[in-house]
Amino acid sequence: MDRRKFTKDTLWLLTGITMLNTISTHKLYAAKYNDNIEKWLKTLAETCADLRTDKLDVTQWQDKIAQLHNSIGNDDLSELIDFSKLSGRLKMPDLGVDTQRVIFPKITGYSERYQFIGKIFGMQKDRAIIPHGHKNMVSCHRVIKGNFLLRQYDRLNDDDKHMYIRQTIEEMVAPGTHSSISDERNNVHWLIAKSGPAYTFDVIVMDLYSKQTEIMNIDIDSAVKQKDDIMRVDKMDVTTALKKYGYDTHH
Repeated sequence: MDRRKFTKDTLWLLTGITMLNTISTHKLYAAKYNDNIEKWLKTLAETCADLRTDKLDVTQWQDKIAQLHNSIGNDDLSELIDFSKLSGRLKMPDLGVDTQRVIFPKITGYSERYQFIGKIFGMQKDRAIIPHGHKNMVSCHRVIKGNFLLRQYDRLNDDDKHMYIRQTIEEMVAPGTHSSISDERNNVHWLIAKSGPAYTFDVIVMDLYSKQTEIMNIDIDSAVKQKDDIMRVDKMDVTTALKKYGYDTHH
């Protein structure tokens, strides 16, 4: 067996075991959920598995995730992810966000080794998920509570110090709305909580194309306009970016 494949399969197996142990230890999942919620979770799991096996490309994944979110209300989703319990564990830092991992119940007849990660992000009013781009991953933010100013950008190119981006979205988003990123579409995002506390639920698939996920923060204030609405922005380390963008002074 190829060593890389063996290592990858082993990691997924260990992840599955860890998830099951966490379920039995912490009881983080909702005790009751209806057939529609179970069907939704199964479709989510299959969609992320199809991405990993190249049955879907990343933009098709984004389209399917949008359809999935449009098919479920916030009450049912909150029940599935046990939002009330997990949100109570968030520390709500003075800068930026705090997160909690979502542990999903096992689906009857389906593997417990989910090919995605679920997380709750929480923040105080005027705190932010700071502007950053991604490589080798997809994710989808869904607003569970609060209102956000959402900005997204296509990532067109990079050099050692800069990222070249073009803005695609700027809008206020409310509970039930969702947005996604991939290497191909809306790769950079920035969410500022305009009311608080504010929360999102995220579905994340990492390490695509057999490559490690990379996240790079950017300094939007450094933007230098290029032709065709392209902006060249500086890359930033996370500490500097958090100090500058973790608290909303950018309107």
